[in-house]
Order: sequence, then C-alpha cells, then structure tokens
Amino acid sequence: MATIHLQELDRVGLELGASPLARENAAILATGYDDVVVVLLEPRDKAERVQYDLMKASSKALELVDETLALAFAGQRGVDNTIIIDRRPFRSAEIQDHEDEGTRKRNNQKAYQGFEAVLAKLRPKVIVLCQCEGTVPRRQLSDRWSSSVSKAGDHDIVQLSNGHECFCVYSFHPMHFHRYIDGKEEPLKRVLSEYLFDATLVAAANLLAGHELSGFGISNLRDCARNGPVAIISGPNAILSYRWMTEQDCCSEEVWAFFEDVSALR
Repeated sequence: MATIHLQELDRVGLELGASPLARENAAILATGYDDVVVVLLEPRDKAERVQYDLMKASSKALELVDETLALAFAGQRGVDNTIIIDRRPFRSAEIQDHEDEGTRKRNNQKAYQGFEAVLAKLRPKVIVLCQCEGTVPRRQLSDRWSSSVSKAGDHDIVQLSNGHECFCVYSFHPMHFHRYIDGKEEPLKRVLSEYLFDATLVAAANLLAGHELSGFGISNLRDCARNGPVAIISGPNAILSYRWMTEQDCCSEEVWAFFEDVSALR
C-alpha cells in the first residue's frame, strides 16, 4: 500500500484547519495501491465528525464505487485498497457554506493545489475521474480533473505537475444515476447509466493491464444512457436499436485522406 503521499495530504488538512478525525478519514480513503487513483467528489460530507467505518457504511457513493471496483478488477480491488481522493480535499459543501466568498476561494485554491501535489507524489498509472464538471480556483483548467456522462468511457494521457504522464479515464459521479434518475419513471436509463459507470472502471482496469477497449461498445452505451435507444426506419416500420454507431457509419482512412488533400488545396 502506498503511503508516500499521505504526509502531503495531511499537510493540506492542517493548513485548512481540518479536524484530526477528518484528516484520519481522508488518509484511510487515500490509502491503497499507487497504480490507480479514483477522484471522487465529496465521498461523504460527514467525514469531519464520524468515524471511518460509520462514514463508509452510510455513503451510498462509496458503496457503488466499491461494487464497481470489485467488478472491474475481478474482486481484487475495492474501496479498502484503492486510493480515493476529492479534487478539493477537506472542502465539503457543509464547510464551504459557513465561509464568506473570499475565504472560500482561498481555501478551495489551497485544497486544489494540495490535491495536485498528492497526485505528483503518487505518480499513478491510471486516474479515474468520478467528479462532476465545475469551475476551479482562478479558472485553472476546469475540465482537467472533472468529467461528465458525455465523456464517460473516454480517456486521455495527462501530464502531472512533475512531468509524470498517466492515463486519465473519464467517468462520472455514481450518485448521478442513483439519485437523479428515477428508476420507476426511467428504469432503462437508470440501468444503462449504471452499466456505463461500470464500463468506465472496466476501461481503467484494462488500461492498467496494458489493453485498450476498442469498438463502439462504450460510445453506444453512453449514447443510450443519455438519450435512450435510437429508432431505425425499416420499411414501413421502425425498430429500436442500442447500436447508435457501427463501422459502416465511419468513412474509411482512404476517404478521410482524400478530404484532407482537398482541404489542403484550398
């Protein structure tokens, strides 16, 4: 289990005036193998006042992440051995609600810088972003450490502040489908969104093993999770399909090269 980053995380907590219990809970969540880091928005807003076991047991978000990690890594990974950290540690909504605007901005900046310092210490191979989009202090790369359903399953290679490069897999916060999609009114969308969340962690596990998922599976799943199945006109009837895109919908490399040549001549 990696510990090289915990001193930096604790330093951030001390600088922000976090309680000993909050720092202890953050350290436990951030303890795990150093090859994968899950960036999760506010794993639990009660971290400042409850013990870790109670905090974990009462967090639906951590439960969902734990289940999906076990699925993606064939039972070898879970919350207890995976590094989980907020993009702005020790900055729950509850804490920010009690600060004036100037104090809030300054403390958010300190937390954000501390988060990047923790990543630099860790030098992970894969980072999974389960953090919704939002602005960060001083307009710093608002999309760098955030994601959304529209990007779920995609990945990039990112460079940390110390020059270390790693994969960054875009996911989304699991409470998106648990809290905001009504399972009774939109059961299909709820299930497909949950499958999409699972797929993002599966993609991360494959990248860690040196494999990259190919094909249109994730993109089709993402489109269906967002918009539902697509209607395909077939004669007088229409059928519903979960295949939004196939290889036949993409032009060949030869056609693409032709258009590039034509564009260059203009």
